[in-house]
Amino acid sequence: MNRSLARSTIYNTLSLCFTYPNEGVFSWIAEGKWVNQLRASLGLLNEEGFEKTLRSFEEIFSGKREGLSLELAREYTRLFVNAFPRVVAPPYGAVYLEKDGLVFGKSTSEVLRFYQDMGFGLKENIGDLPDHVAHELEFMGILTGQEAQASGGEKVRLEEVQISFLSRFIVTWVPVFSEKVAAQSRSNFYRTLSDLTKEFINSEKNYLGIPEEIDPPKTGNPGSEEVENVKTLCHGHRS
Repeated sequence: MNRSLARSTIYNTLSLCFTYPNEGVFSWIAEGKWVNQLRASLGLLNEEGFEKTLRSFEEIFSGKREGLSLELAREYTRLFVNAFPRVVAPPYGAVYLEKDGLVFGKSTSEVLRFYQDMGFGLKENIGDLPDHVAHELEFMGILTGQEAQASGGEKVRLEEVQISFLSRFIVTWVPVFSEKVAAQSRSNFYRTLSDLTKEFINSEKNYLGIPEEIDPPKTGNPGSEEVENVKTLCHGHRS
């Protein structure tokens, strides 16, 4: 495993953890193999500060699991889907990036355009917006996965695309979103997940050399060539 593949594994794991824990997703979460995969990937990146977080995940699933599936489903719904009087931690970038806090705003369209410029599109039956945290993390997982197979100029280009996407559409809101989840969640799983996500995004920002002060998202092409065959993004590689 090289560094790019390790980063891809982490992004894809975080993405899946931020999807609704239906039967298939929960079975994958509860099985726990992904924790060791994270440990191996983070170790390859020389990231040593995550062990406490990884152990927290292991402790969650080492005890009694009866009712845990329902608990996660209810908490996911409360945090990210609906709650009275308002959703606790909306998982959409536009809520944090738009002045009026719209769920679907200009930045949402810009994210979708970015996907399309890279040759990807949302599954027609996904029933969600392109700036959902799970979709954006998965997209970074795809980009880093492609980088793992690339060389020369193509490798450099893919890293430039990652820098553009991370700085415009992830660093600008995901850490704030993660803090909100950590502060408001009643579930150890989602608190731990949000802590891991925030710390990993910070490490990625340092690795890619993204400055502390970042301008708001702007429209524009991410520097990719047009791709005729649009590939499926967002859970297209999952059952």
